[in-house]
Amino acid sequence: MKNIKYFIEYIIISTLFVFFELIGYQKSSNIGAKIGKVFGPIFRSKNIIKKNLENAGIKDEISQKKIIEEMWENYGRILAEYPFLKKFKTNEFKNYITIEGQEHLSDIKFKNKKAVFVSGHFNNFELMAMQIEKSGIKLAAIYRPLNNKYLNIIMERIRKKFICKNQIKKGISGVRN
Repeated sequence: MKNIKYFIEYIIISTLFVFFELIGYQKSSNIGAKIGKVFGPIFRSKNIIKKNLENAGIKDEISQKKIIEEMWENYGRILAEYPFLKKFKTNEFKNYITIEGQEHLSDIKFKNKKAVFVSGHFNNFELMAMQIEKSGIKLAAIYRPLNNKYLNIIMERIRKKFICKNQIKKGISGVRN
């Protein structure tokens, strides 16, 4: 039963990717925000999200509701932006990215320093690794494979091709890497 569900999700996401490419970046991002807002809560437990917000000290229900809504909109935008990662990689969309601290990346590169970059799921978190690699820094990104094996194949291919060549699976299988 889970395989059928995953395959249906794969078909839906694949169709959305084609649709997004056809309508363009701005419209896709805005529609993605709406999709995330409507469908996001279906796929994730509201109780876990609320508990995490409370653990972070955000107990006010109105504030929680606003944060949760913005979170789902953000995830929807990220989903809608995947078909456009090539344009970010080739600098066609450089006007959508602001890099602060480029001098630090240059310093790491030219002095051959070792560094650990830590990120979270802020805005389009995939673009950080892309920009670091584009700066000429040899980079490896650690990721958790998706539960959906069909979608995971697509996402791994996209990540390796446009985000960061060296992808390391989180867990025992990636420890050696």
